[in-house]
Amino acid sequence: MMRLSDAVQGLPGRLVSDGEFRCIAYATEREQTAFLTFFEKAKFASALENPNISCILTREELLPHIPPHIQGVFVCDAPRTQMFALHEKLAQDPAYVGESLPTRVGKDCSISPLAAIDAQNVIIGDRVTVEPFVQIKGRVTIGNDVVLRAGAVVGGKGFSFAQNAAGENVSVTDTASIVLEDGVELFEQACISTGIFPWEKTVIGANTKLDTKAFVGHGSHVGKNSLIVAGACICGNCRIGDNVWVGPGAIVSNRMTVGDRARVSLGAVVTRPVPAGMTVSGNFAVEHKMFLHNLKKSIEEYDEYEHESTTH
Repeated sequence: MMRLSDAVQGLPGRLVSDGEFRCIAYATEREQTAFLTFFEKAKFASALENPNISCILTREELLPHIPPHIQGVFVCDAPRTQMFALHEKLAQDPAYVGESLPTRVGKDCSISPLAAIDAQNVIIGDRVTVEPFVQIKGRVTIGNDVVLRAGAVVGGKGFSFAQNAAGENVSVTDTASIVLEDGVELFEQACISTGIFPWEKTVIGANTKLDTKAFVGHGSHVGKNSLIVAGACICGNCRIGDNVWVGPGAIVSNRMTVGDRARVSLGAVVTRPVPAGMTVSGNFAVEHKMFLHNLKKSIEEYDEYEHESTTH
């Protein structure tokens, strides 16, 4: 645990009350406990009812909105900016991000000399194949019998930014880890990105396969024995179940869940949770039978319109 008073030393602002926090997260986070977040717009006050928030950075005029369960309060002019400034400060602290250790490679691995693997914080299991031009960056744990085909990237930079005082987008340091379980296979140019916060682990379950140019965003968990087909995009902090099929070019939007044995049809755009066993299609994705019904109805309406247009 870290004390807010210690963490904010050197940051511009005023400590209203002290408290302790384990990590930094957005206010909507549900899995982490005792975390620090920011609050800078009154319209999002309902998010502060999250009992897992223990400390907060906010503006002076927003103090009346802070619920009593939030112990630590620090007032500043740009809470979101200061939260990421605090993250950048802590990113240099092993107590926050974890100790750095030399990279380890298991037995009977086939690793191309043209692959780029960080010298620290990578653990590679037994019988792993790493083809030319693969990149393994950051804190990555790879299980046994994993195959990384040419050009695959494990630990790509997360597409997350803070804003400085001038409103400019500023890159932040990624400190999370990635886990590829036993039997995972990444095809050519598949990419898995890294999360910002140390707890924001990205996991690819055992025997899951990512096709060419498939993408899994930071903090997402993909279950066991799933197939993510060419060009599919799993956005950040998603939860994908076991034995799931995500079709070519499909998109699963940020923080979505897809249940076990579900199927996301080619080109579908998932913006609502997909229950276990369901097949969804379309943009925005709906249950497949409904999609076919709507499509048939649209075709009938179009044909009727065309008929009326040509007879008048």
